[in-house]
Amino acid sequence: MNSGDFVSATRWTEAQLQRLAWATLLLSFTICVGLAILVPWQILTYLRTSYVGVQTRVVALSGILRLEHVDREPLAITPGNPYSRLTESDLLITDAQSQGLVIFSEPLSSAPQDLAAVQIYPNTQVEVRRARYPRFGISPEPARLTLYVRSGRARVIRLEGRRPLELAIQTPHGQAEVISGTLAIEVQNDRTDFTVRSGEARVGTSDQIRTLKSDQRARIELNGRVESPLEAGRNLLPNLFQTPLPERNVDEPIPPNQWAIFTFVKQPGESPGTVAQTSEAGRRALAISRSGFDHAQTGVFLILNQDVRDFRSLQLHITLKILFQDVAVCGVVGTECPLMIRLEYKDINGVDRQWLQGFYALGEVTPQTPESCLPQICPPPYNVHLRVPLGEWYTFDSGNLMETLQAVGAPPATLTRLRIYASGHSYSVMISELELIGEE
Repeated sequence: MNSGDFVSATRWTEAQLQRLAWATLLLSFTICVGLAILVPWQILTYLRTSYVGVQTRVVALSGILRLEHVDREPLAITPGNPYSRLTESDLLITDAQSQGLVIFSEPLSSAPQDLAAVQIYPNTQVEVRRARYPRFGISPEPARLTLYVRSGRARVIRLEGRRPLELAIQTPHGQAEVISGTLAIEVQNDRTDFTVRSGEARVGTSDQIRTLKSDQRARIELNGRVESPLEAGRNLLPNLFQTPLPERNVDEPIPPNQWAIFTFVKQPGESPGTVAQTSEAGRRALAISRSGFDHAQTGVFLILNQDVRDFRSLQLHITLKILFQDVAVCGVVGTECPLMIRLEYKDINGVDRQWLQGFYALGEVTPQTPESCLPQICPPPYNVHLRVPLGEWYTFDSGNLMETLQAVGAPPATLTRLRIYASGHSYSVMISELELIGEE
């Protein structure tokens, strides 16, 4: 190679090096700009989309609640022993004698708000498919809760949390999104019934979605056909948790469909107790309390004057919590339960009758503390007082009262008055989700 060729080759190499330097500089600049955009974007994405599991509380209200998970041994949840480690893919199973309650709450908070409550009825299977809450407070994302009801009956209550909630219920036949209020679900082999007891829900399949309001029902069949809106029975009671309640004598005539507070004290001068609207962890409630030494009653009542002779079904639903009672069970004659429901009516012969149901949390049934109101004090039917967990929300459904009262020879013709009250010496209770569903 002569010297000219060497100089030419050297110059070519210098040009290549210059191009390489520019390419490296441009690439470095591009990478720098990309990192300046990508790293903050990744951080913001993480802050936005990072989730943690929600806080849970599983309570067996009666019988044994079975919990299954693919990677763990089955677990038995018994009354009085709440379970707080529910995770995604957990399956809750009840048998004919058991029912449970699941409360989903905000995590990472010293005073968490409840997001939703799920009542699981007997012979039901519910799987938790998603239960997530944004890890960081600056995230605009909603909390997400998805439940799969394989079979049986459940009731889902959407509560008033601090963050938006996507609450979805899936079944083998379709799905529902609970927008607000309460949704009842019943899954059978060939269909699912979604019933909005209050609020609003969107119900359907991937092909068709229907919006339901209070007291409307949708049925999704095995072939995916959606029937809605269907009659779901109507709530005969006005809202108990909206307006301030006046105080009245229980025998004082007041307009129908207007709740009022009533009190009774055996010894003049003692405290009559208090009734106050309140909220607890996102749940509207009515708090009834009293501290005293002798017998008293504190509660609310409603004049109904509702003809039910053409009704085929009448069912009372209530959610309650007993916080304190000082009389064991329901007292010596069975009339001092910390919470009592008294539905008064006239039968088809015009005779005044009543249906009475008591609830208690403390004490054991003995000859001195009977399991129901004594026959010399109360007329039939003699409903056994129900023991509920102390300090836990408990959901009660009466069953079809038209059939119950017909069976004891006292079918109702006109509902006259409903009382819900605490009875005893000292007590503290709360009630929520009060409904009297009638179907004609």
